[in-house]
Amino acid sequence: MPLFGRKKDKSSGILKNYEKVVEEGFEAAKRGDEEKAILTFRKLLRWITEDYNKIVKLSEEERTKLSDLLTDAGEEMIRLKEFDIAIKILEKAKTINPKNFRAWMDIGKDLLQRNRQVPYALVCLREAAKLEPENVDAHLLLGDAYRVQGQLDKALAAYQMALKVDPDNEDALQKVLKIQPENLEVLEKYIKILEIKGNKEDLLKAYNRIVSITGDIEYLERGLQIDPENKGLLMNKAKLLLKNDEVDDAKKIVKMLSEKYPDDPDIQMLYDELMPTHNIEEEVKEEIAPVEVSDLFGDISLGETPDISFEEEGSLQIEGNESEADEKKRENEEEDQKIEEKELPKVAEETPIETAKESSSVAIEEKNEDFKEENISEVPELAPVEEEKIPYKEVISSAKEKKDELIEVPEDMITVPPEDMFMELYGLKKLDEAAELLSGMEDEEVMRLIEENVDVLKFVYEQMKKSGRKDVAMKFIEKISEIEPTEDNLVEKADMMIELGKLEDAEKLLNEIVKKNMKNANALYLKSRIMSVKGNDMGARNFLMMAIKFNPALKNRAKEDPHLEKYRDKDWFKKLVS
Repeated sequence: MPLFGRKKDKSSGILKNYEKVVEEGFEAAKRGDEEKAILTFRKLLRWITEDYNKIVKLSEEERTKLSDLLTDAGEEMIRLKEFDIAIKILEKAKTINPKNFRAWMDIGKDLLQRNRQVPYALVCLREAAKLEPENVDAHLLLGDAYRVQGQLDKALAAYQMALKVDPDNEDALQKVLKIQPENLEVLEKYIKILEIKGNKEDLLKAYNRIVSITGDIEYLERGLQIDPENKGLLMNKAKLLLKNDEVDDAKKIVKMLSEKYPDDPDIQMLYDELMPTHNIEEEVKEEIAPVEVSDLFGDISLGETPDISFEEEGSLQIEGNESEADEKKRENEEEDQKIEEKELPKVAEETPIETAKESSSVAIEEKNEDFKEENISEVPELAPVEEEKIPYKEVISSAKEKKDELIEVPEDMITVPPEDMFMELYGLKKLDEAAELLSGMEDEEVMRLIEENVDVLKFVYEQMKKSGRKDVAMKFIEKISEIEPTEDNLVEKADMMIELGKLEDAEKLLNEIVKKNMKNANALYLKSRIMSVKGNDMGARNFLMMAIKFNPALKNRAKEDPHLEKYRDKDWFKKLVS
């Protein structure tokens, strides 16, 4: 047999061995023997590593085929939730064939979905989109990766590329609207698709959104034809009626909604504005309103009580039907009291408790004086000691040296996990060094700090929030609010949701908070921000009024809030924050 024929047979033999192993793995998985399948694919990875020098000598066609086999195996390992081995197999696949679109795509998708090594996932998805620019899923996942990283402009560009490939892609339209909820062109396309599909639930939400933005009566009527009692559409109808000065018709709708949904804060706010007996705007004009006793404690009267009023000079006046005999009797009692006071010696009575308290106070003062005279002068002055700050890199280097003294290992094998180093610095109260270390850690490393220690979680959360790493910060505030579901923590979580563009989720959470506590100023304030982003100017104004009423300090925040910037030239806003 010719020399070249033998060489070809040898190469083909290597490929056949890999085909056989992959087939064994899939057969085991099909039988339900997942353990066998996992062991088989692990063996495949080991063989690939050992034979790599032989593999690079294969023809391009054979390498492409082997790369595809490895990609199949990697995808199966992902299905079996053996993620680390799956990624290693897929890495081999794209190394053998750098043009393997599936391998790049699978790595990026898996890492993104598990929120692991997101920057590298971004690299893989970007390469996948380059390899197949007509693949909609590649652009959508790339947009998701940019969005997780907080790069909203690039995320939007990726979603727009997906729409360029498939203008009617529902998923792409939804993702654009999450970043640009007022994009009318995209919203109208989305509505057309929903109308064709007959998706009534999502369609009503879309109608509500477009009516809130444009006030378009046609969309309002379309929605009410589907659901005549839709809460959101009826609210929008009432607002449009108000805008057209049809106040009585608006009141009828709002009154009906208020009775049907007594716990809905949006409806109650509109109800309060329309009803003359309870005008919120008038209340807000007074920074400090008098508080009635009944507001704090309820009705504490024990029967008929005389009316009490305050005159201009501040004297308490009691209005009632006091008879002349009663008045005479009261004057005589006052005169007798004055005579008794004159006859009694003016000596203050002291109860045993008061005497004891006075004696105790004197004794303590004398003891303190003795201490001052005898001891203070003897205490030497201590010079202030400056705490030595050791950069975390030097600490790691020191740890390596100490490890070398115990056991000899290659230098590249000695590592101190940064999360362990952080915990060491945090435990020593070296917070500046701990913060410095955090700033240089990868997202994956920071995520390993999620634990049950709330103090640590809060420290990391503040650092992530300060540095603009919003997605990581979101994970920490979710854990914090899970351990301590206080109103403050839940409001902070909603605030971070708004920063990430998760308006619907934030609004649901805030509604739950406000239902339990209508006076939570911070929750009401965040509701005003959401209303502003959604284009609901009346809702934004009402919630801001209530928020400032309960916490006037929010005026300063409102002045600088970019979400409320469009109202800064409005008279009502100027009056509210002045």
